[in-house]
Amino acid sequence: MGNLILSGGGSSNQNFKVYEFMINTIEKKEPILYIPLAGDADFRPHHTSLDFIKNIFEPLGVKEVTMWTDLNHKTLDELKCFSAIYFSGGSTLTLLKTIKDSGFAKVLRQYFNGGGTIFGQSAGAIIFGSDVTHTTKEIDISGYNPLNLIHNYRLWCHYDQIDEELLCEYSKDESTPFIALSDGGAIHVTKSYCQVITKKAYEFKDGKKKDLEFVYNSNDH
Repeated sequence: MGNLILSGGGSSNQNFKVYEFMINTIEKKEPILYIPLAGDADFRPHHTSLDFIKNIFEPLGVKEVTMWTDLNHKTLDELKCFSAIYFSGGSTLTLLKTIKDSGFAKVLRQYFNGGGTIFGQSAGAIIFGSDVTHTTKEIDISGYNPLNLIHNYRLWCHYDQIDEELLCEYSKDESTPFIALSDGGAIHVTKSYCQVITKKAYEFKDGKKKDLEFVYNSNDH
């Protein structure tokens, strides 16, 4: 099975150790696929974001970064050419609708199930949780369920202590708990476990908060 490396967001400096962790799990001679579609291209053009990502990974030994801005009709064979897929942040709903409407969610899941490595930051991480309704407020997201690859957890990014009361309230009556990640915080998720890579991560369940270090689940779907 594959690897999910999920960051709560933040600057490149805050995430440097997370990037190093990812690089150590992949074949650096093969290209990384960069998908910036959660972002607003009118605010930050995609080619600018690509240059930013290249400036992060090339000094770490990555030979090539390829960007896709159209996910329609992409195949698993095409994804197999990449050592990892990188989803950057922005709008969770925009990204989720794009990968669902294009049919890319299916091949993305196949890529992960076949052993692929996926990096997600902020919105690019939240789409792999069990639910995203906490990020969309009153927006109708019927038919746009996320990929649910984090052992039935929801993901809360950019966590700060001021969010604690809200997360405790959110988790009181929910069947699925939250994992909360601050900027620069990250987790590594596989089929059988979820472990903290950097900084602290927290679990919110049944209205209570506790430190999250390692979750083992051999029966995960």
